[in-house]
Amino acid sequence: MAANPRAAAVAALVRQEQDGFSNLVLDAELRRQKLEGRDKAFAGAIFYTVLEHQGTLDFILEQFLPKGLARLDPQVREILRAALAQARYMQVPVSAAVNEAVKLTRTFKKASASGLVNAVLRKACNYDLKTARFRNETQRLMVLGSAGQDVAEFLRTHYPEEALGILTHTADGGCTSLRANCLKMDAESLCEKLLESGVKSAQPGLVPGSVLAKFEGSPAEHPLFKEGCFHVEGQASQLAALCVEAKPGDTVIDLCAAPGGKTLLLAEEMQGQGALYSCDVAEHRVGLIRSAVERMGFAHVTALCNDATRPNPKLPAADRILVDAPCSGLGILAKKPDLRYKKLEPAREAELLATQSAILDTAAQLLKAGGRLVYSTCTIDPAENQKQIAAFLQRHPEFAVCAPDVPLPAGMTAGEYGCLSVPTRTGMDGFFLCVLQKATGTQ
Repeated sequence: MAANPRAAAVAALVRQEQDGFSNLVLDAELRRQKLEGRDKAFAGAIFYTVLEHQGTLDFILEQFLPKGLARLDPQVREILRAALAQARYMQVPVSAAVNEAVKLTRTFKKASASGLVNAVLRKACNYDLKTARFRNETQRLMVLGSAGQDVAEFLRTHYPEEALGILTHTADGGCTSLRANCLKMDAESLCEKLLESGVKSAQPGLVPGSVLAKFEGSPAEHPLFKEGCFHVEGQASQLAALCVEAKPGDTVIDLCAAPGGKTLLLAEEMQGQGALYSCDVAEHRVGLIRSAVERMGFAHVTALCNDATRPNPKLPAADRILVDAPCSGLGILAKKPDLRYKKLEPAREAELLATQSAILDTAAQLLKAGGRLVYSTCTIDPAENQKQIAAFLQRHPEFAVCAPDVPLPAGMTAGEYGCLSVPTRTGMDGFFLCVLQKATGTQ
């Protein structure tokens, strides 16, 4: 098959249907087809646009498919989705999107479907969603917000007034969130240097030390990234690490650290003094932490493979611990569109809650008397957030919730069991953090 970005996107989408790890699927297909530059970027844009808007795309296509999408061959199904995504969301002229889709039916040896693809797309590209009629509010959210039934029902239950806004939220205003390396330059200086280098836009973010920028290509290709002047990290994630208040000379543990963004921020706060242990359960992800630490030139960071659900005698007692726990990811639907179609199964949720609980118990045991523990997630599920903290305090009465010393961005709410960012209220990711203090004189 001759390499071309549309074919690569469709091939990746077909594989995505089968195994579901979007970033890995896309990267493998781009490497296989040896795409570079604009072609690589275009293929990636098609792939993620389809994932982000799949609920909407499927609803429109099914208006013109009496037997439905599910009856089609996977290649034909993804050709239709990719073409409609280009026409509706990527400013590709309808004629070009349709003609290229018809060509792809031959590329994928599905020429018998070319007439169907042509006829369906010419109608679908001009469909007016305002005329749509929905069975109920859940279906309206699934279509207009492009979500699976479980996620739509979760948002309808917990955030009824904001559900559609959460689903259509654009993360960080469509910018990439960066963290300036305070050991080399402040956020204002980073903005100046990025703009001087030709970056489209760069301005300080909502969290102190954060920067929101728009790059033509990957931020990782920028010279300032390679020089360790910044790393890429969401604003809310930066806030959680700042709340640890790591200080020079401290012993700090980042228990669930990969890919390492919060570790880098903690290391900067420690100014090269003290000991920072950065842990993850998967060895290949520990490699990501090591690479990030080496790029920044930090010498006092130990990256190690560790199962945070159980004690590890190799880890020392710590002054401060960050638990950025594994979670459902329901706060970052804008950044990880495949999560929109996640099945929220009770058994899997119970397993996840048990994992979070075990990690918190490990952290409690490792923390010195008088020490600080910060728990954070990138979800807006109360069961993983406020209820998890309430249960932890029942098990560990030696801990108390305390207010963060770092100023909270506007719209972020602080309650009895922690602080919550909902995208529609803050403009940041959906995120939760809780600062816990361990009483002095406890073990």
